[in-house]
Amino acid sequence: MEENKPEKKKFDLIGYGKAASFLLLEILAVVSFSLGSSFLFFAILSIVILALIVLVTFRQIKVDGLASIGIFLFPLLIFGVLSALSYFKYDPYFVLGNSPILILVPIALVCFAGSGYFINLTGCFKIHYALIVIYSAIALLTLINLTATMIQFVPFYSLRYNNFYYYYNGEPSPAPIGQMAYFLMGFSMTEVSLSYFSFYPMILLTSFLPLGHLSFKDNRRLFILYLCFGILGLLTIILTINKLTLLVLFGVAVLIGLIAIFDKFNLNRKVLKYTAIGFGVLAVLGFMLVFFNAQDSVGVAMRIPALRNLTTGNAALDRLLNSNRFFSAYNSILDGLFAKATVEGSSMTIKLLGFPIHGGYVDVFGYMTWKLTDSNSFFFDSFFESGLFGTLFLVLVLILGIRRVIKYYNVSDDDKKDKVMILGFIIISLAYALVNYDATPMIFSKTTIPFYLNNIFFIDLFLFGYCYFKSEVKKENKPEPVVEEVSLDEEQI
Repeated sequence: MEENKPEKKKFDLIGYGKAASFLLLEILAVVSFSLGSSFLFFAILSIVILALIVLVTFRQIKVDGLASIGIFLFPLLIFGVLSALSYFKYDPYFVLGNSPILILVPIALVCFAGSGYFINLTGCFKIHYALIVIYSAIALLTLINLTATMIQFVPFYSLRYNNFYYYYNGEPSPAPIGQMAYFLMGFSMTEVSLSYFSFYPMILLTSFLPLGHLSFKDNRRLFILYLCFGILGLLTIILTINKLTLLVLFGVAVLIGLIAIFDKFNLNRKVLKYTAIGFGVLAVLGFMLVFFNAQDSVGVAMRIPALRNLTTGNAALDRLLNSNRFFSAYNSILDGLFAKATVEGSSMTIKLLGFPIHGGYVDVFGYMTWKLTDSNSFFFDSFFESGLFGTLFLVLVLILGIRRVIKYYNVSDDDKKDKVMILGFIIISLAYALVNYDATPMIFSKTTIPFYLNNIFFIDLFLFGYCYFKSEVKKENKPEPVVEEVSLDEEQI
């Protein structure tokens, strides 16, 4: 008698690729919708989805591709490690505290960026659907927040009640009514600062960008959807407008206008490249001026008394660089970075590795930091949240990422509407966080949530990873859906 040979059956892994893509879309929706300070939940989701994607696509991974994304992931990993090890973990109001959860910070950052890169190897992932999911979740969150705020207050309350306060047990609220709004944190509405509240509708304004590439006749539903997202964002900002958000809105509108001009007139790659370099040079020169002007403490080696005397002696320069709300906070952080601590002795090690701004921490050498306030800028806040070294790696991550996004915009074969949305999302989210991200958003709590724990930063990392892959894959070499033939015994099935 002949032995029964095991049957060969085709085991199609394309189904797993579709499942991984669908699961990633669900995770992007959850992360975009935000669940308050649910970093642990986000971290677990990022690890699960990256593990699943790698299991499905490990045969498609090429060494060249790993080297390319590795250049981006390595500084990102170092930034995460330095942030987790920072002395800021001893700050009494840090949301994660000095807990073992900190080990997940570098892992989560790398996993979000990695998932954006490796999901393309399935051949099933469409960025078009991912953008719809991301913007829909942010729009739903914004609608809920706006509805709750309007129910509690009235339209334009931020102007009408700017000097009015809530009183609890005879004590006024920490902020006036005109500077607060309601935000869905987890499963409950919480009073937050208007700066934090406005972050999400500002991002929705970028949904106006793809309308120039959509025909209302041919893509009626998508056109109306993006138009509604933009109108919702604009309406939310108008109904809760104040002087600060009006100023930020103007800046955001200028950036969106510049992106639209580059996109509409299809300016060549060199123009876009040199414009980005020009902004970068201005940013470096501006930071050097602010940095040296901020060194005011006696004994600091980088102190330049002549520069400080010049800026304080001129009314216009003093107003610009010293006396306004923004630069006074920047100066206190930059000055405190190299100045001596309140306990006699040098605290250089603590400052280079971050420091708790709310005081209360004394290290083994007896050195203590003094109390500072956050700057409402993720860049300047990173000096005490991640330390000087951590900030340098963060800057490197952003330079590599933005450079690759520009390359993606120029060479990728993705639809133009998707490319301009990605470019707009990243530029506007980072620009807003640079000048108006409130790390202590809750009115009745001083809990500090650094930008690297914010859901929008996770989405930025995902898009960076996606752009890294799509800017290198040529049209003729697009990845095919993964199909593998596997021989299985009937008993194993």
